[in-house]
Amino acid sequence: MDENNLQFTKLPFSIKTAFYIVAFLVLFVFAITEAKGLLIPFTYSVLISFILYPLCKFFEDKGIPRILSILICFFIVVAGLFGLFYFFSTQVVNIVSEFEDFRGKLLNLIHQGIEQYNTIVPNSKLDDESLLNQSKKWLSSSGTSVLSGTLNQTSSFFSGLFLLPIYVFLFLLYRTGIRDVLLRFVHTDYRIAFTHLLKDVQQVGQKYIGGLIIIIFVIGLLDSIALWIIGLESPFFFGFLAACLAIIPYIGTGIGALLPALYALMNHSPTTALYVLIAFWAVQFLEGNFLTPKIIGGEVSLNPLAAILSLIAGGFVWGLSGMVLFIPLAAILKIVCQNYKELEPIAGLMGDEITQVNEIVRGKNHTPRKPFWKKLFK
Repeated sequence: MDENNLQFTKLPFSIKTAFYIVAFLVLFVFAITEAKGLLIPFTYSVLISFILYPLCKFFEDKGIPRILSILICFFIVVAGLFGLFYFFSTQVVNIVSEFEDFRGKLLNLIHQGIEQYNTIVPNSKLDDESLLNQSKKWLSSSGTSVLSGTLNQTSSFFSGLFLLPIYVFLFLLYRTGIRDVLLRFVHTDYRIAFTHLLKDVQQVGQKYIGGLIIIIFVIGLLDSIALWIIGLESPFFFGFLAACLAIIPYIGTGIGALLPALYALMNHSPTTALYVLIAFWAVQFLEGNFLTPKIIGGEVSLNPLAAILSLIAGGFVWGLSGMVLFIPLAAILKIVCQNYKELEPIAGLMGDEITQVNEIVRGKNHTPRKPFWKKLFK
C-alpha cells in the first residue's frame, strides 16, 4: 500500500470536551497534591496489602482465623525488618565512626579540584576560603526553610508510619466487604468482568511490588559481591543501599553507584572508584535487560517514556514518595485501561506497543527497504 495515496479526513475537535479534560486534570492534580498527607500512607498500605494478601490467605486456608492470620503476617514482616536492621547496624556504626576522617579526605579532594580548576583556567580566582564563605552564606539564608521543611517531612513520615499498619490491617480484614461494595457500583451484566478486573489489579500490584523486592535483593547481592571482590569496606551496606535506591528508576541507580565510588575515591584510589562504577553499570545492565523482564514480566512493565513521565509526575506531586509510588500506580492504570475498550489506546501508549512496528500506518504487506550496505553484497 502506497502511503502517498492514502486520503485523510480532518479530525473532529470539541472545545467543550477539551475544556472538561483540562479542568478535570487540573482539579485532580490539585486535589491529590493537597491530600497527599492522607493519600501517601493510604497508597502504601494498599500496595502492601496486595503483597500480604496471598500469605494471609494461605494461613486462612489452613483454618486459622482471619485476624490471627493478619497478625502472623505482621509478625513475619516485623521480624524480617528487625533482622535486616540488626544485620546492617554494625556496618552503619563503622561508617559513622569514620565520618571525621572521611570529611577531611573530602575537603582535601575539593582543595585538589580547586587547584586543578585554577590551573586549567588561569584567570580564575576560586579558592577554598571563598567557596567556604559562599557555602556559609547559602546555609544561613536557607537554613531556616530547610530545617522547617525537614521537620515537617519528618512529622509527616512518622504520622504516616503510624497509620500504615492500621490501614493494612483494615484492608486485609475487610477485603471481602470492600469488594462486595465496589461491585454495587457496576451493572449486574458487568460484575463478572469487574471482578476479574479487581483480581488483575491485585495481581499486578502484588507482582510489581513483590518482583521489585526480589530485584532489590538480587541487585543488592550482586553489588555486594562486586564490591567485596574489588576490596571495598562494608560491601553489603553499600550494595544493598544502592539496591534500595534502585526503586527510583534511572535516578536511584546513579545515586547508589556514586556513594560507594566516592567512598572508594576517598579511601583507595581513582582506579578503585572506576572499578566500582563499572561493576554497578554491569549489574544495572543485567537487571534492566534480563532480571526485570523475567521477574516482573512484560504485562506489568511500562515503556521508558511512561516510566519517566510517571517518575517526574510523582516527584512533582508527592515528592520522593511519589517517585516510588507512581510507577506501580501507572502499571495498575495500564491494566485498568486494558479492560475498557475506550481506554485501550492509553494502555498502548504506556506499554510496549509504541516500540513495535506500527502495522496500522505502514500496512501489513509493506516490505521494508533494505539497507544500502546489504545491496552491495547481493
